[in-house]
This record gives sequence, C-alpha cells and structure tokens, in this order.
Amino acid sequence: MIECQPGIYEVLLETDRGVTNKINIFIIPGKKGGRSLMIDTGFRGERCLKTMESVLEELGIAYEDLDVFMTHKHHDHSGLASIYADRGATIYMNPLEERHPYDCLFYSSGNTDPLVQAKVLHRVGVTEEGTPQIWDMFEQVRKEVENHSGWMFEVQDFPYKPIGPGEVLRYGDYTFETVELKGHTFGQLGLFDKENKIFFCADQVIDGIVPIVATTYPDEHLLKGYFASMERFKHEFSDCLLFPAHGKHITDPKRVVGRIVFSYLDKMEIVHNILEHSRRPKTIREIASIAYGMPQLPKDTDEFIKLKRGLKTKYVTILDNNYPTVLKQIACPPFVLFYEGNIRLAKDLVVGDAFIYSSFNNKRYLSTVEPSADRGKFCFDYIIASESHDNFFKLREHVMDKKVPLKDYSKNTKHKQQER
Repeated sequence: MIECQPGIYEVLLETDRGVTNKINIFIIPGKKGGRSLMIDTGFRGERCLKTMESVLEELGIAYEDLDVFMTHKHHDHSGLASIYADRGATIYMNPLEERHPYDCLFYSSGNTDPLVQAKVLHRVGVTEEGTPQIWDMFEQVRKEVENHSGWMFEVQDFPYKPIGPGEVLRYGDYTFETVELKGHTFGQLGLFDKENKIFFCADQVIDGIVPIVATTYPDEHLLKGYFASMERFKHEFSDCLLFPAHGKHITDPKRVVGRIVFSYLDKMEIVHNILEHSRRPKTIREIASIAYGMPQLPKDTDEFIKLKRGLKTKYVTILDNNYPTVLKQIACPPFVLFYEGNIRLAKDLVVGDAFIYSSFNNKRYLSTVEPSADRGKFCFDYIIASESHDNFFKLREHVMDKKVPLKDYSKNTKHKQQER
C-alpha cells in the first residue's frame, strides 16, 4: 500500500488467473466520524481478500463505515463486492451496468438463461452448426457459472445503491463528481475532483494498453460513446492526473488518449480494407488472422496467440507506407505480403517491369533484383514476397537454389512489421 496523494491510498492486487491479473484499488479514509471510500474491490479470491482485510485494518476502517464505489461490474473490479456487502459495507453502482441480462464479456451468476445466451451468440455470428467449438465453449462456461464452479470471469450478484453521472460525493478532503465513462461498458463511471485535478478513470484510459470496447448489443453504441469520452479527456480533463485501474498513473492524458484513438481508427481502417478487398464475407476470426498476417486460420484463442508470437517472416499490409504501390493497382491486391530483402525495391515498381507479379505453386508472388555491393563484393539487392506465408518459404528456397549472389540479410533476424 502506498499513499499516492495526500489522504489517498493505493493497493495493487494480483491474481494468478487470467490475462488481466493486476488491478489498482484506491481507498480514501474518512474524517473522524465520517465514511470512507473504496474504489472497486478487486478479484474474488482468498489472496486478494486477505490483502484488503489487512489494509482496512491498518487504516482503521470498519466495514459498516465503508462505501464502495463500483466503476463497473467486470469480475476484476467487483469480485469481492458481495463479501463486503455481507460484512456491512454499502456498495454504489450505476444500474445501467445491468441493462442487459447477458453479455459475452462476463457472466453474472443470476443471468445464465440459455435462450438469452443463444440469441446473443447468434447476433454475433456464433451458432451451434457454424462455429461448434466456440458454441461449446460458451455452453461450458454457462454451466460452470450456473453450478458456481469457479469460472474466473463469473460476477457474483450483490446488493447496491444506484448512482449515476453528475452526483457529488465527499470523502476526506476530496469532493468528487461522478462522470459517465461509456465505452468499456455501458454504465461505467469515474470520479473527478475539479479542485485537486485528479480523476479515477477506471478502465477508460490506460497507458500502454488499448482498452476493450466491445459489446454484444448494437443498440449500446459503445464505440461512439467511447470516442465522445476521449474528447472530454483531451480537452476538459487534459490537465488532470489520471488514476486508472490498471497500470501506472497518467500525467499527460492527451498523449495517451491520442494513442488509444489512433489505435482504434487504425484497426477500423484495417478491417474496412480487408472486407472491401474480400471476395466473400469473412468471420471475425478470419479477419483477425489476416490483419495479423497469420499463416493459417487458428482453431482457437490459444493458437491465435501462438501464431501471432511465432511469425518468423517480415510482412507489410496494404495500409503500410512500404506496401508496393504497383500491387494496389491490380484486382484483389493481397492484404498481407510476406517478404525477405529490401521492400523499398518494390515500392515504386510499375506494371510491366520484369518479375513483378507472377505465379509460383499457384500462388501470386513478387520478385525483383538490383545490382549492389555487400562488404565490397558484387551482389544483387533483392526482394522476394508472397501473399502466402507457407508459400513464401518455398519461393525463397526456389530463388536461393539458383546460386545468384544476393545481399546477405540473414543477420537481420528480428522480424517485425514495417513501421507505418
């Protein structure tokens, strides 16, 4: 526990389950005879509970004098809420967090209706016939939650008092206004102290991470709401010190917000281009695989992550500055191009140049060379590229078998996507 601001204490809770395994919990002890504030509760689990019990004891805060402000209902924020409520704490939360009875992102123990789940899954393209593996995964999760089997993302129901945007809360030496933070969830709220210029921003703005804005209900318009919120952070809250629920404090909101907004716009442009150049409709899994340059369609999330980390070839996408201009002029240009050599050799080629775009093993490829020198010896600078990851290696082997003196790029073994 650290005192991150006068009279504000920060506790880092950790768990060994899930991808998101750390969260910042903030506590403001009340003045003598007054109530204290805790912002979110953290993960459900004995380890986190014991940590918080020790912290509350050290600060001299009794449960019956504690108000818990739930920024939103995700499991990492509300995991201990039902326990605190049972012990006498008062929980506050925006009731819009429960606007829909089911969401693919988390499960409430009181909402496991299979008919509602099926309807939502159908809406996002998951069906028992078309995507049986994903369907079975959600079915298994639903049953685990229904039987209270300890699924990590399960959200326990808890009693709470409703609170919404624009309300004023006073704790210690601080006066907060509740602020709508729509985007990450439909009803997420933050706390803003105008006088001290501090903002508890939950999962809305995080440095080094692009917060998830996802919904299974189109009528929520979460991305639109998220961008509107980002505008407020860029202008209205740009001089504030932000305390996110994950990661470090943010002293320059404009920089972080700019990076987040760019990331979303970049992703949307990538998806738009993939769909625009596709000859048939594509699933979300197919789109993600193309966007990340996967050599094959992954069967599940674990394989997707494994393939993403295991790419051993440089690649550019149609949105990169170094993507060959000539390819944009052909029908159905490849969205991803795997390559070796000097990509700049292909950037300004024109249709009609030798060895530009032909077929090899029934796959399209690009290749060209240019006289050069390497360590004082004559050689050819080169580029070989293919729209197929697997075919690229066959093409490379075919070219190397010709024993032409090529510039050595073997020492440049750190393969990464070209900067845009």
